[in-house]
Amino acid sequence: MKKINDIIACKALFFIMAFSIGLWTIRIPTIRDQIQTDYLGIGYIMATFAIGSIIMMLCANYFISKSSSKKIIIYIVIAQWLLWLPVPFIKDLVTFMILAFMFGFCFGLFEICINLKASKIETREGKSMMSGFHAFWSLGVLIGSFFTSIFLQLEISILVNTLIYVIIMLPINLYFAFKLQEDERVSSSDQKNIFFIWPILLLLLAVIAMSNALAEGSVDSWGALYMKDFIQVDGFKVGIATISFNIFMVIGRLYGDRIRDKIGVFNLLSILFFLTILSLLILINFNSVFSSIIGFAILGIGGSSIVPISYSMAGKIKGIDSGVGITIVSVAVYGTFIGAPASLGLLANSFGVNNVFTPTLIIFILLIIPMIIYKKEFKL
Repeated sequence: MKKINDIIACKALFFIMAFSIGLWTIRIPTIRDQIQTDYLGIGYIMATFAIGSIIMMLCANYFISKSSSKKIIIYIVIAQWLLWLPVPFIKDLVTFMILAFMFGFCFGLFEICINLKASKIETREGKSMMSGFHAFWSLGVLIGSFFTSIFLQLEISILVNTLIYVIIMLPINLYFAFKLQEDERVSSSDQKNIFFIWPILLLLLAVIAMSNALAEGSVDSWGALYMKDFIQVDGFKVGIATISFNIFMVIGRLYGDRIRDKIGVFNLLSILFFLTILSLLILINFNSVFSSIIGFAILGIGGSSIVPISYSMAGKIKGIDSGVGITIVSVAVYGTFIGAPASLGLLANSFGVNNVFTPTLIIFILLIIPMIIYKKEFKL
């Protein structure tokens, strides 16, 4: 029973933290108007978030060794939800960037702690489970986006929207955080920091995860603006991008572990790469509501298992501490959002918000070459 509770608690924590992402994703146009900024300003906010995340990721293993991932998650839960309270009152870009930096602290530390927990559960159970854990993250974004879209359609203010979420979600979040098992104390001679020559597999996993994060982050950060400004819809339809993407992300992740064990990592990644490239071509070149739903749906399936596979494999490389492997992938993922958001903001201002997907398309096409060259590395 204790083991089952640990698994359920871990999935619930993925879900609830991601639920808050749904609030952010759909309310980006509201926040943009509230602080009177443009695409570039939104890019700056995402960049400061990423910087805060990476700083805490680099310190995560130290904090976990001095305390435990369970205790850290409890503190993060409280801080993250309380940080939402000032959001409706901030009226300038600089103050919002400072708040985004603080959010980054929370999410960076949470990212390492929860994925380390999931990796250890996966190892303990002796089967692929990481994609299933991340399915609950996508489900959280989906449900959070859906309900926030309803609030938006009903013209309920961001203040009321935020208060309702904090009052409901904070206690639930804390309940599941306390249900986690305490960390197992194990001694190991494995590599304990990220500053060493990475094996080729770890390097590839970091780059692949980083590329997929750029695609996934483009939906979370630019999807609502894409729908509002490029597809030119409002109300509930502003959330269609994120909702469509995450419905199919959830489906892909729920079946990802099973498919991975059946056809192998390389074959699964090849399929996911093809679907991602196809979806980005649709989103860049077509501007109807129908094409946006189809494009984001295919992108959801295409991106579904790439990051979970990267975390899962990085946590099992021999001679490297699992926390270090996961940290490297996480830093690569969040490092994408230091320079990328401002660059994509400039791209959107100059060529239209649909073109925020163009760099991701180019990167995925180029990645096919090293994937084929180092195919045998994916048989870990």
